[in-house]
Amino acid sequence: MDTLDLGQRFAALEEKLGVEDYNYEHFRTKHYVLDVQGTLKARGIEPGEFAPDWDLSDAMGGSMRLSALRGTPVLLHFGSIT
Repeated sequence: MDTLDLGQRFAALEEKLGVEDYNYEHFRTKHYVLDVQGTLKARGIEPGEFAPDWDLSDAMGGSMRLSALRGTPVLLHFGSIT
């Protein structure tokens, strides 16, 4: 889908939620507690350990593998305001 088409579709929505409508407290508390519990149980990978390989679709319709970035610093940022 073209970015312009997406922007036009968003502008045409009757009801839009702003950042102030997002329930951060609900997600922050719940996910923070689960994250701390997982850390205490030593769940996940350790610092310096290789992450599992995965494919990610990009915005241009292509894909990339995490292993293709091996040897370079990688910062993963996950977020959503939906």
